[in-house]
Amino acid sequence: MNARWRIRPHDESRIRELSSRSGLSPLVAQVLLNRGVADPAHAVAFLDARMGSLHDPELMPGAVQAADRIVEAIRSGRKIVIYGDYDVDGVCGTSILWTCVKLAGARDADYYIPHRIEEGYGVSSDALKRLAAEYPGALIVTVDCGISAVREADLARELGVELVVTDHHTIGAELPRAAVLVHPRLPGSSYPCGELCGAGVAFKVAWQVCKTFGDGKRASPHLRDFLVRSMGLVALATIADVVPLADENRVMVRHGLAGIAAEPTIGLRALMEVSGANARRKLNTGTVAFGLAPRINAAGRLQGAMMAVEMLTTDDEIRARQLASELDRCNARRQEIERKIHEEARAMIDAAGPIADRRSIVLAGAGWHPGVIGIVAGRLAETYHRPTIVLARGDELAQGSARSIPGFDLYAAIKDCAAPLLAFGGHAAAAGLKLAAVDVEHFAGLFEERCRSALAPEHLERVLHIDAEVLLGSLSLRVIEELDRLEPYGMGNAKPLLAASRLQIVGQPRVVGEHKNHLQLRIRQDSVVMKAIGWNMAERGQALQPGCHCSLAFHPSINEWNNHREVQLEIRDFAIEGQSAPAASQPAMASATPSA
Repeated sequence: MNARWRIRPHDESRIRELSSRSGLSPLVAQVLLNRGVADPAHAVAFLDARMGSLHDPELMPGAVQAADRIVEAIRSGRKIVIYGDYDVDGVCGTSILWTCVKLAGARDADYYIPHRIEEGYGVSSDALKRLAAEYPGALIVTVDCGISAVREADLARELGVELVVTDHHTIGAELPRAAVLVHPRLPGSSYPCGELCGAGVAFKVAWQVCKTFGDGKRASPHLRDFLVRSMGLVALATIADVVPLADENRVMVRHGLAGIAAEPTIGLRALMEVSGANARRKLNTGTVAFGLAPRINAAGRLQGAMMAVEMLTTDDEIRARQLASELDRCNARRQEIERKIHEEARAMIDAAGPIADRRSIVLAGAGWHPGVIGIVAGRLAETYHRPTIVLARGDELAQGSARSIPGFDLYAAIKDCAAPLLAFGGHAAAAGLKLAAVDVEHFAGLFEERCRSALAPEHLERVLHIDAEVLLGSLSLRVIEELDRLEPYGMGNAKPLLAASRLQIVGQPRVVGEHKNHLQLRIRQDSVVMKAIGWNMAERGQALQPGCHCSLAFHPSINEWNNHREVQLEIRDFAIEGQSAPAASQPAMASATPSA
């Protein structure tokens, strides 16, 4: 689906002023202004992302009380169980907190991750009963879950176990009556960074525990070293959970990635080896999002996430490599399952008639794996720009995942159509649901009607927000390196997206990649020729023939191969000259030359 290009508004005088006062190129100044960074001092702080700007864990609601309970349990020899979620965020947070209590001297500590298919998300009543029976009077600390576990918290009290909840998810109408709640957005909270991921919250509790075993203000040396190393796991979780990379999230990801690259733990080194990340010159958010995180997630999707925690926490190199290899194989199976479901889903969409006539996509397939359909829903929502629900249909029940488009509250829409549903939950961008298999078509009709009433044609257009239009000749290695100081990229700090026009295709574009799904080409603007790559654009790229003229929307990057470095354009979209123009506003031509 073609996208509508929108050039972000710009003010030449503000660009010149920020560029002059900060010493940055006008292009970088314009991108910073697009992200709300206008003050030179703020620009420097944003680009530097110093570790000293992290907020003290004592500011986090409940962190001190939770740490006190954990320290008391450690000193008394009481059983501690870290209960985490099965995704990357939960796995990393569980690894941090379990390792912390072990290093702090806990003699009896375990971790528990529920099975996605058999137990589902969150704190399970059955799991609580098993843990209470096996470990009477234990301290159970949740990670990345529990803030909605109202009934389960009451059950924990009845069972005689102490429940401490650490979470970051949306707070409901009723809070659980746990011994302690740790959450950056608890009622009355003024914590400066309310958008921490679950592992970030767990890290704050671990930090406070480490302070207790130091002088009360600082951790002892070996625990301080542990905290610095743990920032790598916080970085993985923050990237994978797609929380805004602002405030201390940006700081922890920046330093966490640097720490992984410089001195990875045994488990992360093994994971980097199987994913090929160790062969890259630079570890960035893309490497994590598309290389490391999917392998950790694959365990929770297809098997069980306990082995991912073991890999991240083991001191045995051989065992770490074994587990990393198993995660790699699991991810390969996940990819194959996902590919098959995606192909079947695309065929179902095509068979249903023109997508332009519909406002939503609801698909159900027998035999579709419930651990993978959320990824498929996300890909379909991105491709067709429609709220999408993908269901695994069984003999009696259908359960699935939903993904939204910008500006559409998916949870509210599902809630309005909830009559046929047995269960549902989620938020504006993503949700899960369960219903009787015989009710799928009825629900699909209700959902389509709800989307039709709420979505205008313009909502169904994919929009690319362009930071600036540039001349290819201005994109030197030095300018791209300066742009890269804006990393880490992610939610709230998107990778700079540029546009260039009056381009000509040089030679025959090539189809590349193991599955022949990527497009590689050379483009010319005046006397400048550059390479460009279009990920997963091989099919659509057939329209780009030798000699044709076009405009490109792209991310600039540096391609490194055999010790050679050159600027490369990663294509997000293109428009062929003579076809309808994609731009929704006049382009802003930016110079990339540093100010005098």
